[in-house]
Amino acid sequence: MATEQSKSNQASGRQSSGLLRAASKVGSWTMLSRILGFVRDILIARVLGAGPLADAFFVAFKLPNFFRRMFAEGTLTVALVPVLSDQREKGEEQAHAFLNALATMLFMAVVLFTVLGMLFMPWLLYLFAPGFADEPDRWNMSLELARLMFPYLAMISLAALSWAVLNTYKHFAVPAASPALLNVAIIIAALVLAPSFDNPAIALGIGVVAGGFLQLAIQFPALKRVGWTPRISFNFKQPAIAETMYLFGPALLAIAAVQINILVGTILATLLDTGAVSYLYYSDRIVQLPLALFGIAMSTALLPTLSSHLSKGNKDAAGADLRTGLAWLTWLTLPAVVGAFYLAEPIVVTLFERGAFSHADSVATGQTLQAYAVGLIAFCWVRLFASACYAQKDAKAPMRYAAISVVVNIVLAVILMQFWTYVGLALATSLAAFVNVVLLYLRLTKTYGSLFDASTFKRMATAVVASLLMLLYLIGFESLWDFPVDGLMQGAWLGAAIMGAIVVFLLSAILLGERALLMKFLRRKS
Repeated sequence: MATEQSKSNQASGRQSSGLLRAASKVGSWTMLSRILGFVRDILIARVLGAGPLADAFFVAFKLPNFFRRMFAEGTLTVALVPVLSDQREKGEEQAHAFLNALATMLFMAVVLFTVLGMLFMPWLLYLFAPGFADEPDRWNMSLELARLMFPYLAMISLAALSWAVLNTYKHFAVPAASPALLNVAIIIAALVLAPSFDNPAIALGIGVVAGGFLQLAIQFPALKRVGWTPRISFNFKQPAIAETMYLFGPALLAIAAVQINILVGTILATLLDTGAVSYLYYSDRIVQLPLALFGIAMSTALLPTLSSHLSKGNKDAAGADLRTGLAWLTWLTLPAVVGAFYLAEPIVVTLFERGAFSHADSVATGQTLQAYAVGLIAFCWVRLFASACYAQKDAKAPMRYAAISVVVNIVLAVILMQFWTYVGLALATSLAAFVNVVLLYLRLTKTYGSLFDASTFKRMATAVVASLLMLLYLIGFESLWDFPVDGLMQGAWLGAAIMGAIVVFLLSAILLGERALLMKFLRRKS
């Protein structure tokens, strides 16, 4: 019995280590992409500022990204990974036949949708930015930019299919690194093309399209390494295609609900004073860094892992990995919540306040960032819990709960914007995410029981106390050294604040009994 228990513990440890290695790989590449993303946004802020031209660019850029997240990136991943895991159990030849037919179907669909979208762009723009209709300059510029950038949707959708395939084969590097190419293309456009354009937003739009092409092109060598070379196939009557579509529909509605939450904020922001759209964009970009590093990285690694366990009927291993992922995610995210909330304005000033981006823009964006930071832990948990549902081929529960959160978000947004304008819109999104978390958690407990076992609860309690001690450090740090006005010193101040906060958090965690956890993490990194 002892031997069997020892083997079980060793297997659980290997599963945990594999999950953490995968999440770490995704997070590392994502970190590089997000750093380039911040460089990109710094240059966009410098070139466009936070006025009418920036509002037009962000609304136009949101159009292809909205449909990408709905129809491709998130939806394809959650519908494809569990089905492909099953097909691989039956043999690689059958899996490849399924992928060829699915890729052909996707190619035909996205090309048709892209053409129709460009033709009917004025109607789409009315939906996404009704507040621009009475302002001819912002309207015409948004329309021109939206048509220019909409082909990005087709290229990134096909790239997203490749990411889902590679993740299923547990090749995480290329999918995680691909977004960096978009950032590189926009950075080059901002530095090289923009100075020679009368309208620099057009140059940035060209960069977006070039970035989509690069993201698609880099997938083919990676797919060849896992043994699949995409080919045209019209064999759409395969059972696996029908099963994917069965999962795709509810997943589409669930992910559409998340995007509608974001869209609601953008639509309502267009009804507010100029700059509101930009404040929401810049603050969302900042909060996306910890979300991507922790929430998206962990859920990306968890989905194929849980799908593989469940395909083999190993429910206990799936539950153990889910609890491990939740414990790590909570432990990593809580200090990020505290840091993002307390350092919101210094972060915005250091990153964006230059060129056309004024100090008033920094203050407004910082307040909006604080409202998003309130919901950061919920944003991360939603991604993890939804992945656990999708691994069970349950796309209906996330769909229902996301729809409920949309209704909550709309009601709260309309109410809160009356008091706090754009800050109220961000706060509504955060509060709605907590509603989604509670509903998803209750659903998962029916399958796995309580997700907060003794180990998970202990880790969460440790993170709470260590985060509070970190907050005390930040308060003391700011009282001893006021935030500078010089740009270089601002970076030094922010770096010292963040590094000091990390050290305080880690030392606090060690003193609270998490030394073994940290040693395990360091060994995994090495």
